[in-house]
Amino acid sequence: MKKLLMWALLAFCMIHAQHVWCADNMPIVMTDAQEKVSSEFGRLDAGLKRAAVQLGVSGLTGDSARAALAELCGSFSYAVDCAAVDPKGKMLTIEPAPYRRFEGADISGQEQIKRVMRDRKPVLSSVFKTVEGFEALDAEYPVTAQDGSFLGSVSLLFRPEKLLGDIIQPLVQGIPMDIWAMERGGYILYDADKKQIGLNLFDSPLYRPYPSLLKLGRQIAQNPTGAGNYNFIDRITKKVVIKNTYWQTVSMYGTDWRLVGIHVESKKAK
Repeated sequence: MKKLLMWALLAFCMIHAQHVWCADNMPIVMTDAQEKVSSEFGRLDAGLKRAAVQLGVSGLTGDSARAALAELCGSFSYAVDCAAVDPKGKMLTIEPAPYRRFEGADISGQEQIKRVMRDRKPVLSSVFKTVEGFEALDAEYPVTAQDGSFLGSVSLLFRPEKLLGDIIQPLVQGIPMDIWAMERGGYILYDADKKQIGLNLFDSPLYRPYPSLLKLGRQIAQNPTGAGNYNFIDRITKKVVIKNTYWQTVSMYGTDWRLVGIHVESKKAK
């Protein structure tokens, strides 16, 4: 039934708005996507907080600390590794086992580490090149001992395309719509076309021939919600088409992601 409603809403918007989806009728699938990603952020926050409390009791090293990190990482399918980080930015304990070789690594120069150690508040990073050797995001949560002293932070490193793909793919299955996601700086966090994940909308040569996409991309970066259209390659036909667009925002620890829903208006760009 929900799939039929999505089809009907898309059809209504296409009939009643030229080149732009109905501003007052957000597609149901976009509402679902926003709610589910926000819910997952809430679950991640709760997991980090629980691990931080456990580490506040056990300290950042030892069997109990390792068990807390293993439990945290095992709770999220998109997690790569989890670490206890001391106030100087050194990773003291890491789980799971394949990543223990990075214990002792100094990550004090990373932007999110600087912030969590300075402000002692949770942080979600932008995508960056990790010491483990790949592009990922890091969620950091401060750890405080029972006597109130600051011990450092607990870190969960994860791949955003895994988190988003697990949510978005089932939502758009069987409807004429895709959803992609980006950071405000233009980094593509998720796309149905896997080759675009990791590109930057404002820097990549792939996007330069499409000024309408770059113009709308700047609007997406600057505004938490909106609607518009742009010309770009259809991932199925490989031809340039008009894509109607509606976007909105999900946030964690003050870091925003844009979720961008697209529907092909025309099989041929004007």
